[in-house]
Amino acid sequence: MARDVNPEMIMNSVLGKISDVLLNGDGKVIPRSDDHYLAFCSPGYPLTEDFFNYALEGFGGIVRRGVNPNKLDQTVGPEEGKTEEGSSEVDTAALAADARRKYMAAETFAALCDLVPDTSGIVNSGRINTWNPETRISHAYALALQFSQVYNVEPDAATKSKLERWRSLLQETKKEVDLVTEEEVEVLRETALVQKYREKMLAYYGEALAYNTMRISALAGQDEQAVHQFAINAPLMQMKVRAAENDWISNGYRDTYDRINAAIAAVEGRSFALLKQRYKEDFVRSILTNPSSGANFLYTAPAPAEFARADSGWSEFYFNSGSFNSNHKFSASHTSGGGGLAIGPFAIGGGGSVDKKKWEGKLNAESFNLRFKMARATIYRPGINLAYIKSGFWRFDQQNEEYKNTLLSNGKTPPNGLMPAITTDCIFVKDLCIDFGEYNSEYERRSQEIGGRGGLSYGPFFLGGSHSNRESESTYNRNWTREGLKIEGLQLLGFLCHTLEKCPDPNPKVTDWI
Repeated sequence: MARDVNPEMIMNSVLGKISDVLLNGDGKVIPRSDDHYLAFCSPGYPLTEDFFNYALEGFGGIVRRGVNPNKLDQTVGPEEGKTEEGSSEVDTAALAADARRKYMAAETFAALCDLVPDTSGIVNSGRINTWNPETRISHAYALALQFSQVYNVEPDAATKSKLERWRSLLQETKKEVDLVTEEEVEVLRETALVQKYREKMLAYYGEALAYNTMRISALAGQDEQAVHQFAINAPLMQMKVRAAENDWISNGYRDTYDRINAAIAAVEGRSFALLKQRYKEDFVRSILTNPSSGANFLYTAPAPAEFARADSGWSEFYFNSGSFNSNHKFSASHTSGGGGLAIGPFAIGGGGSVDKKKWEGKLNAESFNLRFKMARATIYRPGINLAYIKSGFWRFDQQNEEYKNTLLSNGKTPPNGLMPAITTDCIFVKDLCIDFGEYNSEYERRSQEIGGRGGLSYGPFFLGGSHSNRESESTYNRNWTREGLKIEGLQLLGFLCHTLEKCPDPNPKVTDWI
């Protein structure tokens, strides 16, 4: 029997299940996350296959002549009909164009991750959060560096030497030549140790998400197939999660990485003036300039970025009638800046505009199906150090009337302040498929009416059409089949956000500030 409901009800349940999968671990195999919450893009941000080339290859231009992924053996070596000498020539204009594209992508991603997430709806973990556009993370952090006082203790020479060595194990400074300006610049990069740590961490996240998806689907007992799947395969999935975690520990330097960070944190209370200066230098070295827009931004990238080209780190996510009957809940919230997340059917608008048109309709909860692959990647910001922000050894300058009473976060529930939360992880999806059941033909007809009038979305999912970013506007195709609507490619669905306790919260025992 058909069970027609408003599409908002189904999307509410979809987002609730995603939240459960990402945040609500069982406390045994997967730890619970009590200080994180989800914030969704409105709608999701579609990305091209080469969007993260800058994170994988650096900003130097790379020319690719006739690369065919299906005929890799024919895409290497000299081009047919050209001499060896001619094939080695470099097209400097193409190199410069590739470098510019990378800077554009890097600035766009940095801008997305730099927005301070809304915290107005995190009470009881029952809200959809969008962005507060008035404040940026980099701006708040810069204020904390520029207008702060720190605990005044000078470390000895041996401690300074140890600190420099520990930091060199995590980050290294490299010199690169900007192909556009031809100037040599210093950039911060993760060391091989940290890269291996990120790689094994991503593999662990993939197995953890797969296990959590299976567990959440079976938990409420409304999806019979999911219950059987979990009952039979849960022990194997748990073994895979533990194996991935052990691989992270053994081959991903997890303990070493944690010990290095702990050692640096232990020194912070004794040498904060030195560390603050180093944090300032890291901030400056992380500033890049987009040659096209002329805008400055902090280097930001997903870590590791290999997920965009590989299958590692991805897990299957599905939603069906059993998932809907499991009563996953996620309520909508609105912000003062950009409006709430529209979760109704087929909201349309020009490239990220909050001025959307909503089409009304019904969906059959018994025949609706949603599938996609999901990955979680940590946001790498070499210019921002959370250990400084969260420590008790700094405060805003008490002689500065403008900032002396400023709080990044008041630590309340929900927290408020200049930066009450920070984005820490990106949630990506790809190969999205939505089956509207017997309503497929109706929604296909409605989607065709959009034409070139903007992008199509359902909740945080981008369903094709035109989408504009900071530099250009692109058109993304959607494919209707008998199984429903298929959207190939990668899109940024949202962020995991970490709520900050009271900050700054200076140690009351500290009396000497500089």
